[in-house]
This record gives sequence, structure tokens and C-alpha cells, in this order.
Amino acid sequence: MSARMSQACAMVLLLAMAFALAVGFLAWGPIAITAADHRFADERAGFGVPQVVNTLAGIPLLVAGVLGLRAAKRGHWPTALRTPWSVFFVMCTALSAMGIAYHVAPNDVGLALNHLFAAAALASLTMGFLAERVDARLGSRRVLAVAMGAVAAGGLWWWIGQGANGSGDLRPLLFLETLPVLLIPAGALSLAGHHTGAGDWLGMLGLYGLCRMAGIADSTIYALTGAISGHTVMHLSWAAVAAWLAYRAAVAPGSARVTAPALSDPIQRSTSLNTSS
Repeated sequence: MSARMSQACAMVLLLAMAFALAVGFLAWGPIAITAADHRFADERAGFGVPQVVNTLAGIPLLVAGVLGLRAAKRGHWPTALRTPWSVFFVMCTALSAMGIAYHVAPNDVGLALNHLFAAAALASLTMGFLAERVDARLGSRRVLAVAMGAVAAGGLWWWIGQGANGSGDLRPLLFLETLPVLLIPAGALSLAGHHTGAGDWLGMLGLYGLCRMAGIADSTIYALTGAISGHTVMHLSWAAVAAWLAYRAAVAPGSARVTAPALSDPIQRSTSLNTSS
């Protein structure tokens, strides 16, 4: 099978997975924020700060986001990669700040904004992934604006529902948060990249998987350790995701660790449009 045909088959698979996920969320029904979502296993206060451990656990993500943004902007990758990666790190810093503010004063709006920034971060990262492996135009500012518009629409959908009946629906934001978990591993294993390898993305997804599982096992982990909760591990795992990607952006700004097929060269195909600093 030719490289072009392989790429086409991979894209069909990715679109099918996205469609299946959307159907699954539609069948699930509305997902609202409940009072239980604001209760955490570790409620310890300290230094006048409620939920102090979970609050402080948001700081590493802020640091990783700032360092990652610096690495992305200073790197020699094409603009088609630097732009979405930069947006990812900006959204990570926003997510960190919002997470810290939320734990100081938990409320529905704060939790919804956490989901919004997480969805924006992962949507921009997905665009960077596809720009490298499918077509550089997917990393353009126009496409990123569309992606961020979709995230904003998901946030607006929640806000309208919350205002109408006090029960906003998080499904659009959760869809955008979950989609990379399906698309990235399938694409990493079937589409070659110029600047990152499959292991880079699978490592990132492993950390993100730990993040989500730890959040679900909040009380269980706290009961086992007696010192750290699953929610705290979730914050630290998110920071590890950003830190790993910041490291990749810093150490391989122009390298070609993976050789892409000659017939599938999305970055070089748009060189004249996407290599300006």
C-alpha cells in the first residue's frame, strides 16, 4: 500500500472514531455538574487556604506551561507546529490558574471553566499533531480559531443550560477532552511525523491516562496513602503531560526523529506559508 493510501486510510479511521465518540456522548445524555463534583477526599486547609494541597498542586502545571511556551516560541519548528503547541501551553497556564482559583472557592462556573481550558488545550494539541502528520494547514491560525470557537461553543452550551434550568450540559467539552485519547494513539501508530515520534505521543497519553484515572480514584488513593489524594495526583499528572511536551519542544526543535514517507510531506508541502518566524 502506498504512503498516500495509508494516510487516507488512517484519516478515515480517525474520522470514524470521532463520529463514534460523538454518538456515544449523545446516547449517554446530558452530563451536569453536581454537588458531589465539588467534594474531594483531601479537604485539608492550611495557611488560610482551603483545600491547600490541591490548590498548591496546581502550581507545577503553571510552571510547565510557561516553560513550554518559551520552548515552543524559541524552537525552529515550522509555524504550523509552533502555533498550536504555543496555544496548548497558554491554555495549560490558564487551566492551572483556574484550577488554583477553583480550589480556593469551589463553584460550578469555576469547574466548567476548568473543563473549558482543558478542552482548549487538548484541541490545540490535536491540531498540532495533525498538522505534523496530515497537513500543515491544520496548524494554521484560521483552523486553530475554528477549534477554539468549537470549545467556546461548548462552554456557551453549558452556560445556556445552567442559566435556563441550573443544569448545564458538559458533553461538548468532555467530547473535546476525550477525543485526543482516541485520535492521537491511532495517528501516532499509523502516520509518520517529521519532528516527533510515536513514543513521544504515547508517553504523553500514558501520563494523561494516569491523570484521568487518578481523578476517578480520588478517595481510594487517599485512603491507601493517607497523605496524597487521587485529585492531587491528577493535577501533578497534568503538569507531567505539559512538562514532557515542553521537554520535547525544547530538545528537538528542528530534528527529524522519524522519517516521513516522501509522498506524505505535509510540513514541507506548505513551506512558503508556514516557515516564517
